[in-house]
Amino acid sequence: MRARIVSGQLPPDARIVELDIASSMGTSQGPVREALQRLEREGLVRRQVHSATFVTDISLDEMYELFSIRSVIEGLAIHRTVQTITLAQCDQLARLVDLMRDAGTRDDMFTLTEYDFQFHRLICQWSNSGTLLRAWDPLYSQIQRFVVHTHRAYFAHTTDIADTHLPMLAALRCGDVEHVSRLIQEHIMLIWSLFGQNNPLQKEQLQ
Repeated sequence: MRARIVSGQLPPDARIVELDIASSMGTSQGPVREALQRLEREGLVRRQVHSATFVTDISLDEMYELFSIRSVIEGLAIHRTVQTITLAQCDQLARLVDLMRDAGTRDDMFTLTEYDFQFHRLICQWSNSGTLLRAWDPLYSQIQRFVVHTHRAYFAHTTDIADTHLPMLAALRCGDVEHVSRLIQEHIMLIWSLFGQNNPLQKEQLQ
């Protein structure tokens, strides 16, 4: 269900009925209810008592807040990670960039974002801060859905999204403690400068 929502197969305001999902999957309603509760915590659905569950909208001002929070978390995380990262770990990040680029050549935004967020989660994981990783994880699904639905329109080529990770990777390889936090924060907030609005105040919805 998460993949269907993130990819847009289930659009905003789509109605999800537990019994229908359970029947299609050949299971009881219990596991479906638990799955919907997780999706609700991730902000992908809203559940109405004694009714169905609906896919949430993508609100620009809410997304701006989530990106801002993410930039702070990853700025702190990468500042710690750059001081201990190994060459093997840098190579692992480089492979993820290659996989992003390969997905971009196929215009497969869902797969591209899967590798993209693996890249960023590893930076948080390697910071050895459970607090930062626990703060980052709940942001994943909503931000991934936003990226899948918006970024293709703001880059000349989908492969360019992969290439935006290269300055961070270079800074990690050379141990650039002074500039690495700024680089990742600029990377995360880049889409808002491409929108031409650094602080979207109006409550617009992206359908």
